Amino acid sequence: MKSIWGEDCLHFRPERWLSPDGKQFKMYDSYRFVAFNAEPRICLGKDLAYLQMRSIAVAVLLRHHLTLVAGHRVEQKMSLTLFMKYGLEVEVHCRDLTTILRSMKWERENESRGKGNSPGKGEGGEIGGGA
Repeated sequence: MKSIWGEDCLHFRPERWLSPDGKQFKMYDSYRFVAFNAEPRICLGKDLAYLQMRSIAVAVLLRHHLTLVAGHRVEQKMSLTLFMKYGLEVEVHCRDLTTILRSMKWERENESRGKGNSPGKGEGGEIGGGA
């Protein structure tokens, strides 16, 4: 798929689908995604499929770090529904979310108290609050 996505098509670069400022999803020509067809016969479930893909990606990537298995060959198989020719073998590593959870807890506590300290620092200067 180098002809469509460029020389780095096999590299995981989610920013390729974002605008240069990183704030908006960049739309590509509908004919690039064979699985969803294109106007006037576009797949009715395309938008739902995109929503599900984004939701699952966010949920997985928040909690885990994925790395490609060494030596695994990544290749797309062309068909009506696109899938990986050899699958996509990855190693899943859990992320440490304690810092994020502490920060969220601190923000929630300070919102209820009406405090305005800088995010992540409590009254005693340590992350997560000074209680």
